[in-house]
Amino acid sequence: MALQVIEYVEAFSHLHTAKVKGRKAPHKAVLLLAIIDLVESNVIRYPQIELTDELVKQFREVWRRYLGQSAIFTPDITKPFFHMQHEPFWRLVGAHDVEAMMAAEQRPWRKDKADRKELPKGSYSVAAMRAAFAYAEMDNGLFAVLQNEDARAMLRVVLINEYLTNQPTKTMPNLAQLMMALPMIALVA
Repeated sequence: MALQVIEYVEAFSHLHTAKVKGRKAPHKAVLLLAIIDLVESNVIRYPQIELTDELVKQFREVWRRYLGQSAIFTPDITKPFFHMQHEPFWRLVGAHDVEAMMAAEQRPWRKDKADRKELPKGSYSVAAMRAAFAYAEMDNGLFAVLQNEDARAMLRVVLINEYLTNQPTKTMPNLAQLMMALPMIALVA
């Protein structure tokens, strides 16, 4: 288990993210934190992650908690849900693929470029994603790691520190500005 946790710490530390104004996009981290929360509360009980209303709601809650109103990014769950397929632990399963999988032998979980899906018609919308994809499948090793409380805590720390700390927001003060204001605050007090 310890080796698997290290493997996912490494993977979570190096997510493929866009950069805007020198900042890593937080979307994948927020989605993973939302999934971790839902695994912990036993809402997600299998490695098949459906784009449910509960997941959308938890994504928005995590976004609000860590980013408030971002000055750069918008809280859109569809982009990380779709683009997470470029990570080694996430695979999109098309709506039509489910029927084919039911008829076929169960194959071991593996990831290759042939498994990558195209952006559905209707582009980035929850409805288009739900119509195009039955679910996203996280690998069984990661799902097993998420069953452990200490591993969840460690992965949360990695995601928060790597992608959510020092993100400029409209609703939260900039840490650098706050540090510069400390001498003034001390004078008033």
